Amino acid sequence: MFLLLLLPFLGAPAHATPARADGDIAGAVADSTSGKPLPGGEVRITRSGSVVAVATTDAFGRYVVHNIPTGTYTVEVRYLGYRPGMREVTVGAAGQTVDFRLAPIPVNLEAVEVQAAVPLAVDTRSGDQIFKQNDYHGAPTNTTSQILQQSIVGAARAPTGEVHIRGQHAEYTYYVDGIPVPAGISGSLNELFDPEVVNQIDFQTGGWDAEYGNKNAAVVNVTTRIPAGGFHLDAAGYGGSFTTNGQNLNFSTNAGKLGLFFSGARQVTDMRREPVVFDTVRDVVENFHNHGEDLFGFAKAQYVPTDRDVVNLEVNRSRTRFAVPFDSVEGIIDDHQQDMNGFVNLGWRHRVGEGGAEAEGRTGELFAGAFYRDGSLNYVPGAGDQPSFIFYPDTTPYNLTEHRDFHSVGAKLDYLLRPHHGLEFKAGFLASFTRGRETFTTADSAGNPGPASNSDLRGSDVGVYAQTAISPSDRWELRTGVRFDNHNAPFAGNQHQVSPRVKLSFFPDPANTFYVYYGRLFLPTNVEDLRAITSVADSGVVAFPTLPERDHFFEAGYVHRFPAGVVTKLSGYYKRSSPGIDDNTVPGSAIVTSVNIEQVRIAGVEAVVEIRPAGPVSGYVNVALNHAYGFGTITGGFFPAGPPSGSFDLDHDQRLSAVGSLVYSRQGLYVSTTGIYGSGLTNGSDPDSTYGTGLFDFNKSIKVRPSFILNASAGYTLVVGGTVLRPQLYVENVFDHKYLLKGAFFSGASVGRPRSVQVRLNVGM
Repeated sequence: MFLLLLLPFLGAPAHATPARADGDIAGAVADSTSGKPLPGGEVRITRSGSVVAVATTDAFGRYVVHNIPTGTYTVEVRYLGYRPGMREVTVGAAGQTVDFRLAPIPVNLEAVEVQAAVPLAVDTRSGDQIFKQNDYHGAPTNTTSQILQQSIVGAARAPTGEVHIRGQHAEYTYYVDGIPVPAGISGSLNELFDPEVVNQIDFQTGGWDAEYGNKNAAVVNVTTRIPAGGFHLDAAGYGGSFTTNGQNLNFSTNAGKLGLFFSGARQVTDMRREPVVFDTVRDVVENFHNHGEDLFGFAKAQYVPTDRDVVNLEVNRSRTRFAVPFDSVEGIIDDHQQDMNGFVNLGWRHRVGEGGAEAEGRTGELFAGAFYRDGSLNYVPGAGDQPSFIFYPDTTPYNLTEHRDFHSVGAKLDYLLRPHHGLEFKAGFLASFTRGRETFTTADSAGNPGPASNSDLRGSDVGVYAQTAISPSDRWELRTGVRFDNHNAPFAGNQHQVSPRVKLSFFPDPANTFYVYYGRLFLPTNVEDLRAITSVADSGVVAFPTLPERDHFFEAGYVHRFPAGVVTKLSGYYKRSSPGIDDNTVPGSAIVTSVNIEQVRIAGVEAVVEIRPAGPVSGYVNVALNHAYGFGTITGGFFPAGPPSGSFDLDHDQRLSAVGSLVYSRQGLYVSTTGIYGSGLTNGSDPDSTYGTGLFDFNKSIKVRPSFILNASAGYTLVVGGTVLRPQLYVENVFDHKYLLKGAFFSGASVGRPRSVQVRLNVGM
């Protein structure tokens, strides 16, 4: 239906006006001291104070904006850690080349010299949402997953910390400077890296090229920070409610063609996860047995031997320790878990040919990357735990203990060729091999052993792809591609699929984009996420392996930039999965395992508004209406009772989600507020006679009540000698709204977090 609504716009002429001589604005952005290219920089083109177009620099610092009407414009470039650059240019039919060499400054000094704004923007050409770290004002306790939840339209946060995007399970993959990095060994219960290492994040929730496979319900393209100028150091400490405290230390330096960046962080809190108990008599959230500690370390070395080569080496380690919240009325479960995650990425980009992305001659780009990833999980029940897990239909309750570790090695290689302007070819492959071991033991109340497994985790994922982009004019682009994936995992054997993809875009001018998309998707479960114990149990639904999700995905959208600094995006999508993937939490624990739902259907409509007028105020609004439901058998996990019969809403289905943010910034002062609304996740009840599968069937009888929370922050930056000081105040859930986040379905019930306050001080030099 949404496609039909867009067809009149696609078929209609843009305007009945005489042909005009439009041109392009293109160029490159680099460090003024070292000459290093600056990827992920924001390029703004304005005319008479109104924004005409916004572009982002590529891996070599290049940018290009097509179809700019002849006239005089201002081109401005912003980049984290650098003083902004600005140039006046006159565009003719031949276009204009505008290069920038930016001067480094201390990161915290930007708050004094540069007017802050909301951290989220919309790319009018692709429709992707883009997060900018230098404009971010979230609480120091916020994780990367929380940034995703507050940035991506249609994202809902689950009690496990995972982010469910467009009604789908948390099937997203980080690409860190071009190299894929899946989520941690326990999903988003543990975070891979601290948000401080990020320069920019490009969120792709649809329209994926054939290059992107595996878990791509969202592709989270992360550009990490570039070492800027001489030696810079930034240290911070914070404290607040629930004994929350933490420290951050970042420093960077350059030596000729080599740049170094390091970031370390520690976070401690007595509210690591959402609480599970609400006292209805006293009207308070009961928070206990919820302590957690997170450690992060990240190091990056960047070597730029020539203006055609960039080499990045990145090393990351994280450790998470947390207690599992429980309701003492139902028995004691003094459980604790420790997760370790790490990755090492080595990437090399090489540019071939003359000129930038706008060049008419033959150009190309080679990317070669290698990666190593490892992780471990230790889950230990308390000595006095009351057993609570049952291998259905056996009625004997057990306690569970798990130890799991793995390592993966892999490589990514691709080559991009532009024979001439308007034509592009790209081909490549991605392969990874995983080895590990899982030990799973159980014991009843008398200490007698129950079902157990001690098994190897061995598997692989191999994908090859080819794609092309054809632009008969700068107003049309057809992107087509095909990829082949083969997934090998314990119990599942070899699973494979050929996935064609096609996207047609129409750009009548720089302010408007229409697009339609179709793609086949193949989403395997990470080898280390599989549970051999599910094949050891004697009965129930656990005898079947968890297989890759197979999808048909359709999408259409329209993006428009208004002259007053407002960008809007409207999109609609439909996804048909056979089978789908979700996860199931072992009752009374934090252990999750992937499961298959025989059939899944997801449909939705989204709207995004970015507001950046001239002046000190900016904002954005994300609104999404979607419905995710499943039907058929559920296989591959632990189910203490029979699964629902007939159709049912997925546990992460939330019909209406909305996030709005507003920022005021002037002369070192900023004030920010963010509101988050959710119509409600499942309450754990089975569907009744009023249940429906339509987009506007809110199914209130099986949902928790809607919730709205407001977060706020404020800060001020001042310079004392050569030191930059920045005190900041954060308040989450300002009005202390009491609400049930989710009922018990696929995982336990959870209560929304109560009001918390944190105070932070940054010191930079």
